[in-house]
Amino acid sequence: MSNELKNYDVFLNFHGKDSGYTFTGTLYNALRSKRIKTFFTKHEYGRKLHTDDSHIPPFTLKAIKESRISVVVLSENYASSSRCLDELVAILECKRTINQLVWPIFYKVDPSQVRHQKGSYGEHICNFKKIFRDYNDSNERVKQWRAALSEVSKLSGWLYNDRRSQYEYEFIERIVESTVQALPGYDVFLSFTGEDTRYTFTGFLYNAFRREGFKIFMDDEELESGNQISQKLMRAIESSKISIVVLSENYAYSTWCLDELAKIIECMKTNNQMVWPIFYNVQKSDVCNQTKSYGEAMTEHEKRFGKDSEKVQKWRSALSEIKNLEGDHVKQNEYQHELIERIVEKVIKIEGSKHTANPFLLSNDSYEEE
Repeated sequence: MSNELKNYDVFLNFHGKDSGYTFTGTLYNALRSKRIKTFFTKHEYGRKLHTDDSHIPPFTLKAIKESRISVVVLSENYASSSRCLDELVAILECKRTINQLVWPIFYKVDPSQVRHQKGSYGEHICNFKKIFRDYNDSNERVKQWRAALSEVSKLSGWLYNDRRSQYEYEFIERIVESTVQALPGYDVFLSFTGEDTRYTFTGFLYNAFRREGFKIFMDDEELESGNQISQKLMRAIESSKISIVVLSENYAYSTWCLDELAKIIECMKTNNQMVWPIFYNVQKSDVCNQTKSYGEAMTEHEKRFGKDSEKVQKWRSALSEIKNLEGDHVKQNEYQHELIERIVEKVIKIEGSKHTANPFLLSNDSYEEE
């Protein structure tokens, strides 16, 4: 898939009267609930669905090109809309030129009906031939449509037939889940030490994000002390919009956690990734200055790897960088669920922000020792 900037995750191509207010409208809502940015005709035009069957306007063509995935809902009267067919031609062009993902949904139609233009698809194409026969280049346009219908019918997708006693909502859930998995990157990367917070604070935080539809990376297993983190985990950090670092009592004892933190700080500097520290029963000054448990942990690492080792120096530098970041403290006299709610609400607010500045960065003179 192209690495160019994508303004949309999904482009929905569909016939409004067939499915705009039913299946496709429900699919659109389900995608939005998962924070998947979706181009949907009614939402973009602000008027009735597909009332104008002229050539697709420039902003729609731009939306197709700037989408990661195009979902084509092939319904009974899909081929009656020249707008749908023109969009389909543009979508398949993007598949060929920028490797865009294209997923057909055969909604109460058989794929062979689409491929060979039989039944309603054949009737609609014949109607266009009659309408366009007095216009120049119209035959070429119809040929493009027929080729596009044949091509899209051969792609892997979904088949919905209401005679098979399957619930539409379950069908939609499967499509949404596949979309979530296909989209690159994560909304939030959680860095934490499992023994301190996996089954308590971080576990609750992860669940709260999931309920709000965020795509979260939470590593289920930590390697034995001394082992390096995998390339898969490195890529997960690089592809995340926000990294939340839960700094707890034993965080610095884990070389795994320290490697994660060093990579997170690197991404903050090179990719402007947002980094949000959470101080869980520790003080910010102890983390930044490496005192108390953080100082003891670093002393152990120096004994093991050498005081002047590049690895230890990188870890110390990463911990020191925390002083420049705004964060939150888990306080003993505060309900943790209230803090978790605030964290999730803040991420919801910044998730759609187009600002390039990191909202968690502090100016140098705003940091105070605790």
